[in-house]
Amino acid sequence: MTGIKYRALLTVIEEGNLTATAAKLSYSQPGISHMIDSLEKELGFPLLIRLKSGILPTPEAKELLIHIRQLVNSEEKIYEISEKIKGLETGLVRIGTYFSISVHWLPQVIGIFEKEHPNIGLRLTEGGDEEILGGIKEGLLDVGFISKSSIEGFEFIPICKNPIMAILPQNHPLGEGNAVDLEKLTGCPFIYPTEPSYENIYKIIENEKCGDLNIKYRVKGDEVIITMMAEGLGVFLMPKLLLGSHFGGRLLIKSLNKKYTRTLGIVLKSREYVSPAVKAFVNKTLEIFKNNKT
Repeated sequence: MTGIKYRALLTVIEEGNLTATAAKLSYSQPGISHMIDSLEKELGFPLLIRLKSGILPTPEAKELLIHIRQLVNSEEKIYEISEKIKGLETGLVRIGTYFSISVHWLPQVIGIFEKEHPNIGLRLTEGGDEEILGGIKEGLLDVGFISKSSIEGFEFIPICKNPIMAILPQNHPLGEGNAVDLEKLTGCPFIYPTEPSYENIYKIIENEKCGDLNIKYRVKGDEVIITMMAEGLGVFLMPKLLLGSHFGGRLLIKSLNKKYTRTLGIVLKSREYVSPAVKAFVNKTLEIFKNNKT
């Protein structure tokens, strides 16, 4: 198959130099240069700009990138299907996910999947909704884990409805009883996580018109939040699914009087057209959630 030239071009643009590309694709540097030169002759215009700081795509190459990725991805699918027909299993699944998901529960899914499919590679990319959906649209990612929001033009497979919990310091005045009133909570100093995956949680408060949040601190990282809350510096909201064991005993975890949930799921272009490797990963993820509720 002839896709190696296009794969070489994509890798050069990704790595920014020929040496790293040659090492990654197990070719010599002159071999990579020859492939790029050959491709430029076939297409009739330059594809790369060579600078001291690295290699960049030309404007003409940028126009072709999405189509080149589609071609390379299609060739990968052909190989995967051929291997499956021969009774082998290979491939690569490129996954987009929130940082919090990759830390708290995705490792369990990956661990189980890799034991059952050792020849299928997994590559994680962290980001928010915009980065994940954009990566899938451009062919940089195969699947993503996000909260359901505006995802027109994609297939969304719900995994679970996840309740939103109030997290309070020990001995907080609102910690008495089994649940917390959201309207009372909004008057407290808030520690606001800056990670994109939390944005839709705080839209709950906006939709409920409970008043503006008293945002005291904007921080990133669970450990920072835990430390600040242990000092009584604020409260925050978090999906139950993402509550790690490190919260236990150190903070108060309370339900809200009115139940709020967000739907977590898998997003992709279409299950009908994904590669066997991607389909195996999606099916295994759904099976794990169904059986174990992660």
